[in-house]
Amino acid sequence: MSGLTYRNGLAILQIVFFSVYLVCGILLCIRHGFSRKSGWLILITFSLLRLIGASFELAAIHYASRSVYGGALICEAIGISPLTVLNLGLLIRVNRWLTTKITAKHFGLLSIASLVGISLSIYGGTKAAGSATPLAPNAFMRAGACVFTAIYLAACAIFAHLWRHRAGVPAGSETRLLYAFAACAPLIAVRLAYALVAQFAGDARFSSFGGDPTVYLCMSVLEEIAAVAICVGTGLTLARLPAEMLAEGGRAGSSRDEEEGKGGGQVRVQQARY
Repeated sequence: MSGLTYRNGLAILQIVFFSVYLVCGILLCIRHGFSRKSGWLILITFSLLRLIGASFELAAIHYASRSVYGGALICEAIGISPLTVLNLGLLIRVNRWLTTKITAKHFGLLSIASLVGISLSIYGGTKAAGSATPLAPNAFMRAGACVFTAIYLAACAIFAHLWRHRAGVPAGSETRLLYAFAACAPLIAVRLAYALVAQFAGDARFSSFGGDPTVYLCMSVLEEIAAVAICVGTGLTLARLPAEMLAEGGRAGSSRDEEEGKGGGQVRVQQARY
């Protein structure tokens, strides 16, 4: 294989955008914290996965091998997990403000499910790399795609709950988190549909590495770029949460109510509004 192809051009496009998103992720982590609770460390992880996957794609120009294909498939498959978790992080922050909130146990179960999906996808990609047909889907990669889809459906259910109780969320940038999730929802739905068709339909056009590049562009690359842009744009408008809110792990609503009883709650809400 020699020379740049349409598909290679998409890899370059990913490198350009996700290099920018990597820098944005670092800046957001500097502002909000590098802990998992801040919700922005996953943006760095996702950007790195897409950069590594695109690098594998370009490496195949001169070094086409099963290991290169396997690495690209793994990065492509497990990248869906941080994309869904990034959107879930928007809801976790909103949840901190509510008195009728989703418990930490529910979010923990989704985190465990995400790890299961990642493990299945990595094992499936490794198994594919060692087979005679490294680009063909297998049962483990199919299972991983199903797990990621289930996680996002659960995130949509959480969104519906938070939307019903949005009156308890401070107006301004905090409320925009819900609109950001809603804007990302159709994009991620298309991205997940692409992954499911690629794994189950047996249609060569939907192969994540050797399929139709236009389908890949319109159902995967552009969706991911747009969804991350929405999350980053929203994140840059957010003020830092008070340290006690992060430490409480989602008990902001009760703490805020106590402060309001002392006459200090309005100051706190105002700080996180802009």
